[in-house]
Amino acid sequence: MDKINKNSFTPPFYQLAAIIEKKIMEGEFKPGEPLPSENDLGREYELSRTTVRKCLSLLAERGMISAQQGRGTFVSRPSLDRAVFVMEDFKTQMKRQEKEVGYKLINVRFRKQLPEFALRLGMTPDEGILYYCRLLTANAEPVGIEHKYMCYKKGRPTLENEFQYKAFSEIIAIHTNFLPVRSQAVLTAESASEYDANFLHISTGDPVLRLQQVLYTRDEKPVGIGVFYYRSDRYSLISDIHPLKGER
Repeated sequence: MDKINKNSFTPPFYQLAAIIEKKIMEGEFKPGEPLPSENDLGREYELSRTTVRKCLSLLAERGMISAQQGRGTFVSRPSLDRAVFVMEDFKTQMKRQEKEVGYKLINVRFRKQLPEFALRLGMTPDEGILYYCRLLTANAEPVGIEHKYMCYKKGRPTLENEFQYKAFSEIIAIHTNFLPVRSQAVLTAESASEYDANFLHISTGDPVLRLQQVLYTRDEKPVGIGVFYYRSDRYSLISDIHPLKGER
């Protein structure tokens, strides 16, 4: 039985959304069928009505459910006319391809200023910014390079292996007073800079996939920005859209 872990860093409404989404994908809640009421969900998972509403709002934003005035909330029918790309973390994706994953820490430093693109996104330096850069490899071959910026209070100790092996959101949660609860990613095609091309073993100006990830707190404050550059000849995205189980 799925339960809510109230000691988890993940907010309860996110956990409930994941549970309901899983039930939809496995066919327990079928397209066109009503979901349990807010009160029933609250009682089953021991959550407040406000928390349940935040969960349902999130699922509605994802297009999984829709509310009908005076009738309740229903599972949406699948839409197949748009592509949805699932961004797995690098380690998961490479292991699924049976490739040996490697990380190499290139640079770590404390900065007082943010790059212009981070300022445009609304991130503020506050007491300072911790920047680090890693090279990502698969079977010892360079595949991507990442640049990460996080709000940071100078003087808080960090370990080098944390930058190499821990998730970005986890590092922020451990070493700051912020808890990231939302991530927004934007994918674009760009030309490799001389700096990145050198580490990726490609030529300056070669095409790369640029993935920009912004981590937000509950009050929508951006507290971490990651910019990833992937070799377009070594990294790709696949969209696999199919009807929900149980749909005919």
